[in-house]
Amino acid sequence: MTKEQLITHCITMLGTDADESKVELLIGSALAFINGYTFRDYSLDDVESIPTDICSLIIEMVCNKYHYKTWVVSEKLSDYSITYSTSDLTSEMYIPLQRYRIYHVE
Repeated sequence: MTKEQLITHCITMLGTDADESKVELLIGSALAFINGYTFRDYSLDDVESIPTDICSLIIEMVCNKYHYKTWVVSEKLSDYSITYSTSDLTSEMYIPLQRYRIYHVE
């Protein structure tokens, strides 16, 4: 899959009214989370090196964030306040990611 194909696939999943620049930002956010979790260096500029199941996870993360704002835990209106989740993934989404996690043994 190429960078353009990944972006196009995300937009297709989100609907034709999806904002491409927002989708690219969300893909970058998903990659940053996955890179920190797996200690890899996956990049949007080198999508071909990303395993298929990780690409599927990225698409799922983008769709969740775009539509459902899963990163928002709570909001207040008076003296506006917002609390964000510390996790970009649901518990089910961690399962395929475990295969790529690197553990340090001392």
